[in-house]
Amino acid sequence: MTYSGRAPIYIISSLLVVMPFSSNFNRFFQLLIPIALVLIIYLRFHLTISSNQLEYKMTISNITIYRKVLTTENIRNIKFGRIGWTTKNAVVKVRGGFNFSVAYFNSEQLIGELEEFALANNIEIVKTRDYLLLEKYYSHN
Repeated sequence: MTYSGRAPIYIISSLLVVMPFSSNFNRFFQLLIPIALVLIIYLRFHLTISSNQLEYKMTISNITIYRKVLTTENIRNIKFGRIGWTTKNAVVKVRGGFNFSVAYFNSEQLIGELEEFALANNIEIVKTRDYLLLEKYYSHN
């Protein structure tokens, strides 16, 4: 199954706050901030989970800027944690590459599917104490 996410809104809003003050910066920053803003607005993350591999892509509009296909041998572990008060997160730790987080996907189903993927493929699962509290709380309600 394929999941999609967007860039976090706090990055976009912080660039919008800095833009009026960019006249105090040199010419390079005056051009860089609007370009970065447009790129971040169109930035999308995609994660496809199949039976024995994960495919992680970053796209701007429909142009792929980063793509990584991870087999089970390339994944060191999956660490489940918490962001904020009630948001679950998972970080896929990769051997010889960049780790990636699924926080921007905002999907409880994705977290569950990643855990099933790890169990099915004998990948180590690490759960933080905060994540275990969230699991315990939401399993009783």
